[in-house]
Amino acid sequence: MDSEAPIGAKRRGIRGWRWVIFSLLGLPAGIILLGNLSLSSPWVCHRIAAKIERRTGMETRVGGATWSPWNGAAIDAVELLQPVPLRAALKQPLVRIDSLRVTPVWKAWLRGRLEVHSIELVSPRFVLPLELASHLARPQKTTPPPVAAATAPPAAGLPGPPAPTPPAAVYPPPPPAPPSQPTGWLHLKNASFTLVHASSHRTLIEIAKITGSVPIAGDHAQAALKIDSVSAFGNELARNLAAQLDWTYPLLSLKPLETEIAGYKLVLAGKIASFSGLPIQIDAQLPRQALAAFALPFDGQASAEAITANARFRGLLLAPGTWQGDLIAESLAPGIRVAARETKFDRGSAVTILRGGVISCVDARLIGDELSLLGNATLLADGRAAGAARLVAAPESVTGIVSRIFPHLAAPSLTPLATPQRAAFDLEAFGNISQLFLRLGRDGPVVNLKH
Repeated sequence: MDSEAPIGAKRRGIRGWRWVIFSLLGLPAGIILLGNLSLSSPWVCHRIAAKIERRTGMETRVGGATWSPWNGAAIDAVELLQPVPLRAALKQPLVRIDSLRVTPVWKAWLRGRLEVHSIELVSPRFVLPLELASHLARPQKTTPPPVAAATAPPAAGLPGPPAPTPPAAVYPPPPPAPPSQPTGWLHLKNASFTLVHASSHRTLIEIAKITGSVPIAGDHAQAALKIDSVSAFGNELARNLAAQLDWTYPLLSLKPLETEIAGYKLVLAGKIASFSGLPIQIDAQLPRQALAAFALPFDGQASAEAITANARFRGLLLAPGTWQGDLIAESLAPGIRVAARETKFDRGSAVTILRGGVISCVDARLIGDELSLLGNATLLADGRAAGAARLVAAPESVTGIVSRIFPHLAAPSLTPLATPQRAAFDLEAFGNISQLFLRLGRDGPVVNLKH
């Protein structure tokens, strides 16, 4: 009988150790479960939203959060709201992300280094109002600069202005390469970007269904990013774009992408650096090609035997006030048709620059033996605009052209030039992008250009 007692005690001891083992194994699962329950509580969601709000300056809402040792941390239903003055006109949030998941490198975190294996954004949607972009790009001054009256363009035959000065370099000297480490990734699933004009509820630019993995840290890597469609003012410009990316610390580069926009060949390239502010540069080239006929105001039409253009955008992505851009376009044998009259020119050109939130077409011209058109225009960050155009030809030709374009203008007010064989008709535009006014002739009437 005594020999059985130790056996029973042994069995009870085994059962006790099983309970301890199961308890130890279940403890982490219980901690994870309780942790996720607390992360979904309104109090914790409010705390997470408050932290995002302090970093971004935008009112934030968060639907919930979860975490696990194998999947990292995720925040669900993240919304950054539009600024209060724009909410009445624009109901969509500035940023909406269905799920934001961060997978850390736990080994590095345990050693005090914040390394991330990947960041995943599920269905991120960015809706940027033009009014907000203009405000951010506005120079930091106590009072906005006045809109200078657009000056009359120079007389035909004068040489054009020099090309704009290249913007100052925004890329600091690259630091020494860090030690080898696994590549970090940004995974995008069904992302989209929309630029809207909140006041008129018009969609200006929309890039839809961006999907792919983008290398953003660590060792060299290559990847592809797919874009379903690109639209402007409701018109589809391109579909099914595939952007090839190359990551070599500290630059993420877009390899030259040859595509077609609205039927025209276009080559795009760019790069962005992982420095403070995210320095970025985008280059676009429109190779020499024919310009098909397109509509102009007042029932006009324009075309050209050939056109070419080069554009560059540079600055800090997170600081719109630093954005700089240059666009130089040239055309060969352009033509304009108004009513039944067609006018041919020898050449055309335009120079447009972006500086400090101000877009200026500093010079645009169509030069011909019998007729020349000259112009310039400026758009400020707050939406105010001004422009001027001049038509130069023989006085009788100017009068005839103006009468066809503005049949209700009784007697066009012409501007005399140095030679009596030539006269000019000046147009002056002023107002803002929502409401423009046009002065017909140097001393002519002012009309309202309704959109």
